[in-house]
Amino acid sequence: MRAYSTADVPLDELRNLSTELCPDFQIQIDERQMFYKGGLPPSWLAFLADADWLMKLLEVYAGLYVAEIVKEAGKDTWKNRKKIVSAAGDRIRQFAVMVGTLRARLSAATRIEIGFPIPDDHDGTRLELVGSDVDDLAFQIAIFVHYLPALLELIRHEKLDRRRVAIGIQLQILGDASLEVSWQDNDSLKKQVRVLRLGSRLSRVPHP
Repeated sequence: MRAYSTADVPLDELRNLSTELCPDFQIQIDERQMFYKGGLPPSWLAFLADADWLMKLLEVYAGLYVAEIVKEAGKDTWKNRKKIVSAAGDRIRQFAVMVGTLRARLSAATRIEIGFPIPDDHDGTRLELVGSDVDDLAFQIAIFVHYLPALLELIRHEKLDRRRVAIGIQLQILGDASLEVSWQDNDSLKKQVRVLRLGSRLSRVPHP
């Protein structure tokens, strides 16, 4: 796993993180931080890793977690993540604790993201991890890992390489635990949206 960041993110914090999570996550710090000039510059920290590596490391835990979500689907309690978070497993919770700790140490404006380097290392396919509550973060990480096989199939089916995608591929977890996948088409410059749903096929969302 490699950590990319903007110049406002302290490298010492990332080095400490790498030490704390070693050896399971093997985080390498890219010290060539992004620097933006003018206006209000963006602030972000992105953890990118090969999707197959992420699945090998985390999918067993994610599968247990998502199985609990599916079992509770349709009930008023299914979104009570604190009741099912114990199923997420040690590694997912370990990573969630790390993100929560980092959130408290970084600027409130800093986005913390997880993803993999498709269409390339610079942009990638990224999900913002929102908030600092460890249970909520574990929920987001587990959902992301659960959708990785379907997400890779979507990328292959849509041929989402650098020629097709203008910038990166953005991910968002929706209220029903489905995953919205969006990108800007390089030719038309129009936003394209697809939705992956738990236990169902891909949905195409029309967009102007």
